[in-house]
Amino acid sequence: MTDVFQLLAEPSRRRLLEALRDGERSVSDLVDRTHMSQPSVSKQLRILRDSGVVSVRAAGRHHLYAIRGRSLREASEWLSYYERFWRDGLSRMDAALQRAPRPKARPRP
Repeated sequence: MTDVFQLLAEPSRRRLLEALRDGERSVSDLVDRTHMSQPSVSKQLRILRDSGVVSVRAAGRHHLYAIRGRSLREASEWLSYYERFWRDGLSRMDAALQRAPRPKARPRP
């Protein structure tokens, strides 16, 4: 799972994953959508593919890339605990603040 966070730390890889969110895309489509150079897109896709975050399939002369959700899902599930932790903690703080007596306003001079 650490590898997924290292992968997501790179902004260009996050942009590629955002572009792949709605389905398969060719390299040329990803170049257009991300405004990255073709060599940069290819390099980052290779890293994502080698790590198992994206898959590739041949379709005629094109290679189509798609997100493979398993490793991202594992990271999301791990993070969901902390999301609940913060949400619940903030709710408890809000409730405590609602119960606390409000300080009286000081008169202005």
